[in-house]
Amino acid sequence: MAAPSALVLHCDTCGDVPHRVLRGKVTGKDEIIFEGVVRCSKCGQVRSVVTREPRPIQVRVIVSFLESSERTSLEFSPEEEIGVGQEIELGDSRLRITSIEVKGRRMDGALAKEVSTLWAKRTDRVRVKFSVNKGNRTVPHEVLATPDEEFEVGEIVDLGRDRAVVHHIRTPHRTLHEGRVRADEIVRMYGRVVRERTSR
Repeated sequence: MAAPSALVLHCDTCGDVPHRVLRGKVTGKDEIIFEGVVRCSKCGQVRSVVTREPRPIQVRVIVSFLESSERTSLEFSPEEEIGVGQEIELGDSRLRITSIEVKGRRMDGALAKEVSTLWAKRTDRVRVKFSVNKGNRTVPHEVLATPDEEFEVGEIVDLGRDRAVVHHIRTPHRTLHEGRVRADEIVRMYGRVVRERTSR
């Protein structure tokens, strides 16, 4: 294993700060042992160090998004604490842990080495419900958006084959007839299909 280019280590003068690795090697089977020479990025002190940390373990994760779920795994340090509600990264996606299983029981928190399965939900995309008036009927639609994406009353939203103008937006606390709202605060949007004019 290649030596890292930097490590966060304790410096007697500066506290816990990044240190640049000048030279060193990584060894160890059950744990990762780094031996080398480092320089403090704050005060410039150069010293030899030996650090030990547990080798990461793979924890099984079931990720749900909309109606589907997929199995994957994530690396954790064995002693790392994991809790329900915690946000973690998986590639380009952001997840929130919704449930933790330890020896067949659901727990609110546990050390990574005790966990048999994590359940998580993607939080980087949300589903916005949109009731659209199409002539004499109302048709339900769903729009995928990032949580911080904003929708505005009067805005035209692309729904694939149709486009619809937003009339009003309902949130958990009020109904807006003007203004903008974040996608993750919207209970439902209401609007009507826009008829496209074709020029002759």
